[in-house]
Amino acid sequence: MQRRAAITGVAACSSLGQTDAFLDALLAGHSGIRPITSFDVSERRAKQAAELIDFTPGAFIPPMKLRRMDEVGALAVASARLALDAAGLPRSDAGYDDVGVVFGTCTCGVHSTGEFLDRLLELGPTGAPALLFSNTVGNAAASLVALEEKLRGPNTTLSYKEASGLAAVALASDLIRAGKAGALVTGGAEDIYDLYFQVHDWFGVLSVTGAYPEGARPFDATRNGFVMGEGGFVLVVEDLARAEARQAAVLGEVLGVGANAGVTAVNAWPTDSGPLVRCMRMALDEAGVRPDEVGAVYAAANGAIDFDRLEAGAIAEVFGGRPVATTSVKGAVGEGGMAAAASLVAAVMAGRRGLVAPTAGLANPDPSLAPLGWVMGAAAPLASPYVLVNSFASGGTNYSLVIKVH
Repeated sequence: MQRRAAITGVAACSSLGQTDAFLDALLAGHSGIRPITSFDVSERRAKQAAELIDFTPGAFIPPMKLRRMDEVGALAVASARLALDAAGLPRSDAGYDDVGVVFGTCTCGVHSTGEFLDRLLELGPTGAPALLFSNTVGNAAASLVALEEKLRGPNTTLSYKEASGLAAVALASDLIRAGKAGALVTGGAEDIYDLYFQVHDWFGVLSVTGAYPEGARPFDATRNGFVMGEGGFVLVVEDLARAEARQAAVLGEVLGVGANAGVTAVNAWPTDSGPLVRCMRMALDEAGVRPDEVGAVYAAANGAIDFDRLEAGAIAEVFGGRPVATTSVKGAVGEGGMAAAASLVAAVMAGRRGLVAPTAGLANPDPSLAPLGWVMGAAAPLASPYVLVNSFASGGTNYSLVIKVH
C-alpha cells in the first residue's frame, strides 16, 4: 500500500513578513515589492524587488554559527525551524534518522561565490574569506538545515530556476510515498544578489520602474516584466500514518505531481503551451481529481507578457473554458527559485481559511488572455479543497502539484 504525503507544517520569511503576517498581507491584496535598499540600483532600468522585511537571523541562529552562513543558508535554517515548530516536531539532542531535507534554490552559492572570488582577486589567497567557502556550493542551505536540526534522512538540493521550490516539494512527496523517509523539510530559499539582479536587468526581462504602474502585475494589461523576489518558504511533508500516530495537525495532502519539459531557449520562458497542458493533466490524473473538482489554480504567471498569455491559455484548455479561480502570488513576493514554494504555502494557508488569495497588482486583466476566474482585489471563497499549483520555469522545466487542503 502506497503511503500518503501529508503537509504538517508551513512557514514563510518574506517581503510581507513572517508566516502569519505573510498570509494576512497576501489575503488583503498587499504587495511586498518596493524600491531596492540593499544595493545601488541608480544605474539600472529596474529599481524594485520583493526584499525581505522583519527577518532577524540572529533570532534563530547563534552568532558564532551565523557568521559561517550566507543569506540563503540563514533563511533556510530559520524557515525550516519555523516549519518544524509549526509541525510540532521539537528539537532533539538525538536528532531524527527518518527526517530529511529536500530544498530548491537558484542562488544558493552564487552570492558567496561572487564575494569569495572578488576578495580572492583583490587581495589574493590570504585575503579571501575562508568562512565563505563552504557556502559556495549549491547544496549548502540543505546541508545547514540538516546539521542544525540533526536530520539524518535524505538530503537533496534541486536547482531548476523558477521551478526549484515546487520541484523540491514534488520530490519530497514522492520520497514520502515511496517510504524513503518519515518526514522531509522542503521548499525553497533565495536572496537577491546585486550582480544577479544586474544581469537580469541587462537582459531586459525585469519590470521597468517608472514607465508603468509599479510592481509585478501578473495577467494585467499593463504588465511589462517580472520582479525579482527573495525569501524562505518551507513545508514539512510527512507520512500521513506517522503524522496521525503523533497526533499532528494535518494541513493538507499532496495528491498528484506532474513534471515534464518543454523545448525553449535556455534562458527563455516557455513558448509552447502543450507541455504546460500535459504537466497539469499529469498532476490531476495522478491525484485522481477531475478538472471540474478543482477549486483554484495558483499560477506560475509573473508579469512576463508572453509567458502569462501562454499559461492562461494552457489553464483554459485544461479546464475546458471553465472560469476556475486563478491567482498568482508573484505580484506580492516576486519571482525566483523560492516563488513556487511560496505559491504552495499560500495555497495551504489560505485554503485552510476557505479562501483563495488575490493576485497583487492585477487590476485590469489583459483582454487578449483566455478568460479565467481572476482573483483580484480581495480574497475569494475556495469552492473545493482541491488546488492546482503551477511552476513553469525559464528553460522549459515544468512542475504542477495537486493538493487537498484539510
